[in-house]
This record gives sequence, C-alpha cells and structure tokens, in this order.
Amino acid sequence: MRYPQYRSDLHHIHQSEVYGANVFRMAGHLTFSPKKKQQWALLYDLEIQTLKRFFTYLDETGQQDSHPLIWSLKGYLEGIILGLLPWSLAMSLLAKETQSFVSIWHRLKINSEDSEKEFFDYIYAHEKAIEGFAKRELKQEKNSIGAVRSLLGLSNC
Repeated sequence: MRYPQYRSDLHHIHQSEVYGANVFRMAGHLTFSPKKKQQWALLYDLEIQTLKRFFTYLDETGQQDSHPLIWSLKGYLEGIILGLLPWSLAMSLLAKETQSFVSIWHRLKINSEDSEKEFFDYIYAHEKAIEGFAKRELKQEKNSIGAVRSLLGLSNC
C-alpha cells in the first residue's frame, strides 16, 4: 500500500499508541475509583496490544519508524490532567481526541491491500472502541467497555 500520506499515517499510529498508553497509564494511577482504574487499565492494555501489533506489521513489511518522544511526554502530561478531571469532562475529551485519528485510520483501512486489511481493520476498530467507550460513559450506559474487552479477547462479564 502506498499513497501520498502513507508514511505519515503509519507514523501517526505509532504516535497515537505511545501517547494513548501513557495517557491511560497516568490517568489510571491518579483515579481513586476502582472501577475507573480498571477501565483505564483496559484502555492501556488495548494500546499496548495495538502497539505490539504495529511493531509486528513493521517487521513483516520491512519498515521502521522512529520513537515519538514528544508524543510520549505529551501522553504522560495529558494523562495526569485527564486523571484529575471530573469523569464526564475526561470522557468528553477522550471522545473528541479519538475523532482526530479516526479519519487517518479510515484512510489506511480503505487503501490497504488484501494482505494488510486485517491489521488496518483492527487499527480502525480499536479507535472506534475507545471512542465508543467514552461516548457510552457519557451516557452512563452499562458495559461501556465491552468493545475494548472484546478486542482484548476478554469476556464481557
């Protein structure tokens, strides 16, 4: 797969997953509620799983990418802020932040070759799962984390 934004879009995956993992880790450390700690931990696990799949994709396609140090630091700082904010505001910000990546992941998905389709479908689904979690939390729906758990291969109990 090659199109003008491909390398930049691929690097955005790396940035996003490193950033997200650090956001979710820090927010989880600062949250007092055991339920919310568990939710942050599941989001962190999803980012780590996705990061591993990203590195596997790079290996399989003979590509490299540089570590996004600025995004890593940004994730730590914003995770501290997110962990200290009221839950509804944190979820609003999370839902909004995911939307900035959905269009990039969609472009990767629609431009993927058959051999890459599963990977880029997963990348897109993972972002939609995080976005869906935040939106369901805002509506106070039950099992808001279900799609995240599903991508992690966990039961929804």
